[in-house]
Order: sequence, then structure tokens, then C-alpha cells
Amino acid sequence: MKLLPPDSSSDSRSKKRKHSHKGKPKQTKRPPEEAWLRIGAFLSLKSENTRTTYRTVVVEWCRFLGGEPDEVETAKKLLKATDLHAIAYKNWLEKRPGQKPRLTTTPKKSSSKELEVRSKAHTRRDGLQHTQAEATIAKKFAALRRMYRMLMASGFSIKRNPFDVDLVPAPKAQAGRKRPTEMVEFDLVKALLSLPDPEQPKGIRDKAILSVLFGGGLRRSEVCGIRLGDFKFTPKGSSYLVLRATKAQKDAEQVLPPWAGENVAKLVELRKLQGAGQGDFLFNSYRGRGGKIPTQDPISADGIYLLFKAYCKQLGLDHASPHSARATAITKLLTDGVSFREVQEFSRHSSVQMVEVYDKRRISVDENPGKDLSYD
Repeated sequence: MKLLPPDSSSDSRSKKRKHSHKGKPKQTKRPPEEAWLRIGAFLSLKSENTRTTYRTVVVEWCRFLGGEPDEVETAKKLLKATDLHAIAYKNWLEKRPGQKPRLTTTPKKSSSKELEVRSKAHTRRDGLQHTQAEATIAKKFAALRRMYRMLMASGFSIKRNPFDVDLVPAPKAQAGRKRPTEMVEFDLVKALLSLPDPEQPKGIRDKAILSVLFGGGLRRSEVCGIRLGDFKFTPKGSSYLVLRATKAQKDAEQVLPPWAGENVAKLVELRKLQGAGQGDFLFNSYRGRGGKIPTQDPISADGIYLLFKAYCKQLGLDHASPHSARATAITKLLTDGVSFREVQEFSRHSSVQMVEVYDKRRISVDENPGKDLSYD
């Protein structure tokens, strides 16, 4: 902005007004289209999975406001959005199709009047609806809240964050969950580990994958990125994995119990026989009929999911997922008397409160004091 020279004929009043504003730089109004540049930079700082999730949410929010991303008019709508738009967005999300709940009801033929009464009676979202879960909506709100916080810090003329929790409380992520993570019973973990065929290359790989999931509490995305050279031993003989660019966007060293380290070591030797070097992926994929031809490409996160589900199905574990292994490892350590703070070091969570979310310990029905309640 070009500044005009001061007017020499200005009166003392104007000089006084000029003096009173001395030292306060005049803010330049940012053009709306610059918001896309800022949002792009904001997304680039996130991890790959988080970036994909955030981008999907931003696109959905733009289209809800009536525009498409990267358009100037959409940027204007985005910057002018208020808490009323956020409330309308929340109401819209609650009616959107979502993941199918585990518990389903038998369809009944009802009159329109009965359906109206039933819809009024069941307003609480308890996780049995086929719409988006409370946890999903809460994640979307958190993503957009952070995005608007960034835009406000960047100098855009936004009076208040439309997703401010004081204006629009986000849904409770732990309420009405459709498919909460379920742990695997401790006595079934060994049974799962015994299922892969140790005489087949894929069996050796699969057992090593199950070992790092249950023994190291790793996430699927972390397993995919491990290289041969990331498997190491300390001078005292403890085995561990170097995890690069984790969810927290930092490198970490994840210890493995001896039994898990032994299974991974067997896979390392196999991968060397397959011609893999220290920089190649440890958990490789297979192709061809029956998936018997090894490649140097990493197994995908979806591949780990299908692999884990296939082995669990053999034991009748319908609701277990790879994340169940993480919950199982955390719960087992807590059951063995390890403190929450020490388990936090193992799980690499940002807070002890997050460890509590993964604590699946429960007083059994047979041990519940309510069993002996009597009024005799």
C-alpha cells in the first residue's frame, strides 16, 4: 500500500490524532484467495494420513457452504462463516449416512404416525443409527476448529472461530460409539501367533507382523514403513524398532519383547535371502496366484487389516482389528501392574488420558459386588 506524505496544512487536531496512532502499524487486509494458500500450507504440515483426512473435511465444508475449493467466492463464504453455519453443518452431518453399527434391529412395518412418535421418542444418538457417528463428527469439528484458528492467526478478518467449543460444543467422541476397539483375550494371543505357517515365507512375514502388533503395540501405518535396518539391538541385547515420522511426526524407538524380537529376526534373515538390503522394506508384499511371489514393495495398511482379520476369523474373533492388538498390549501391561506413566512411554501417547482410553480392563460380572445385593 502506497502511503501519502503528511499534509503540511493540517491543523493541530489532525497532528494530535496522527501522534496518537504513532507506533501502531496499519494492518493490510488479506485477499480472500490467499486463504487457499494458507490452508494448503496448513495441510502440508500434517502427516500423510491426517492430511488426507483434513483435506476431505475441508472439501466437504466448502461444498456445504455452497462452493468448491480453490474458488475466490468459496473463500469469501469460508471466511464469513459463523457459528450458525457450524450448527447447521452439525445437524446436516447427523443425518448423513455412516458406518453400519454392529448391533442392528429387525425391520418392522409401521404406520407413518408410529414412525413419527418413535422418531420423537428416540432423539439420543446411541451408536445404533446408520448415520455418521459422534466420534466422526467430533473429528471433523476438531479439524475445522484448528483450520480457523490458523486463519485467524494469519491475519484474516475473522471475528471469532465458528467452531469455538463455547459456541458450538462438539459431540462427545466416546458417547454412542458404533464400533469401539475391542481387545483380544490374553489367552488367545498365542493361538493367533501360532496360525501362520512357519515353513512358508508368507507365514514367517505374517507371524512377524502379528508380533509387532501385539508385542510393540504398533499402528498399521507404522508397520508399513519399517525397513530392515530399523530392526536393532541394544548393547544389552534388547531388540527394538526405529519408527520414522510417526503419527506424532517424530522418530521413536519401540522396544520389543524377546518373543516378538525373535520372530522379527527370522523375517530379517528371510528378507536378506530374498535380496533385500538395509534400506528395503521389512514387511514386503506378495503377488501372483495365491500370493506366493515376494516383491520389494511394502505391504499396505489395508493389506495388514485384511491379513489380521483373516487370522482372527479362524478363531471366531469377528470384531477384532489390528488396533485391537494395540489395545491388548496396553491393557496387558496395566494388568501386570505397570504404571500409566510407564505405559505411556510404551504406547507413545501424548497424554496419560489417552492411555486410559485404551485400558480395556473391566470388573467381570461374576466379580461385581452387585451380584450379592440382597434386601432380605
